[in-house]
Amino acid sequence: MNTKTTLPAFYSIVTLFTGLDMAIVIAMVWFGLETTGSTFLVGVTLCIATVVPYALEQYLSRHRVVEMSMRRLLYIRLVVFASIVALSLTQAAALPIGFLGIAFLVGVTDYFTISTLESQNTRLVLVGHTTSDTSARLMQTSIQIGAFGGALLGGVIVDRFAVTETLQIIGIAAIVSLGAIALVAATPSEASDTPATAAHSPAPSLGPQLYLLIVVLSMIGFHIGAFNSLVPIVFQKLNGWNATLFGTASGLAGLGAFCAAVLPRVRLGSFGAVALIIVADITMVYFTHEGVMMAAAGVLGFCINSLRIELRRQLIEAAPDERTADVIAARSSLFYLLVSGAAPMLLTLFTTHALLGLEGARLLMVASAVLLGSAVLLRTLWPAPRPAIVAK
Repeated sequence: MNTKTTLPAFYSIVTLFTGLDMAIVIAMVWFGLETTGSTFLVGVTLCIATVVPYALEQYLSRHRVVEMSMRRLLYIRLVVFASIVALSLTQAAALPIGFLGIAFLVGVTDYFTISTLESQNTRLVLVGHTTSDTSARLMQTSIQIGAFGGALLGGVIVDRFAVTETLQIIGIAAIVSLGAIALVAATPSEASDTPATAAHSPAPSLGPQLYLLIVVLSMIGFHIGAFNSLVPIVFQKLNGWNATLFGTASGLAGLGAFCAAVLPRVRLGSFGAVALIIVADITMVYFTHEGVMMAAAGVLGFCINSLRIELRRQLIEAAPDERTADVIAARSSLFYLLVSGAAPMLLTLFTTHALLGLEGARLLMVASAVLLGSAVLLRTLWPAPRPAIVAK
């Protein structure tokens, strides 16, 4: 398969898988809160669901080489979604224990899907199919379209069907979608990398600069989690606005994010993006003029995605070979999922009456932007590694 067909097929799969995963997450959060009545339990379950598959993969990688291939992803998604469909055919899906089991399966597939697709995206650059900047933008555009399309799909299905029917519809669609993997060529690999060499090479270590880059990306996830959990509190409880306004604000943030991905000539530096994010957050939660708030939502989405695209490009360029690409993808996916999943749980805890109360949602939203800016500043100021001195 040539480059002209490989790239569209791969990024179409990214959009498709992201959309289906987002749809089932929307369904599980909605029905999970309805079933258990506990946001804390939902957050803890999803966090555990991220840690367990990562820990299992780390254990297995000590005894054998674990390759992040599209074939492995096909098997994982097939088993996970077949299990979800099977559970939906029983009464367990309507019980708390059934929800916990399905939420765990959703966390497993999220982790392996994100880490594998990130790794494959980097490999496309390593073998010369595309450039780091183009791949970062295409990857982020595909994720953005999939996320918002999946959220819309999940909301429509949840409103019209019961929990068991919803799980069956999304699960069967996810299984059928696996046929799309056949449209993508085999996992890209460099001719110089043989299985024997890879099997005996130690896992590459990531330096402080690279870990700081991953932390900054994770803080973007934290900010997105803050938006999803705190802005509804501000809109509904503090400003007395309806859900339509929140949906419109989310849509404008998504539109801004999409513009950042498809307008390569419009670039923001890291500090410029962070400064605008802080201003947009303050505007959204402290100003009560609807038009100003909507404009701030669009600016926020644009700046967040501009920063994320730049960081993703740097991550891609930091991988000199496939083995390092796998390690970076696994670490960045774990950190991102953990932080973005824990953010709503931690932040809503601080909005309880025992701590800051509902009014604290405004301050916490701005604080999440300041934390993101601090992470960017720390990475910028961190001393770069000194080059090795070769004796003559």
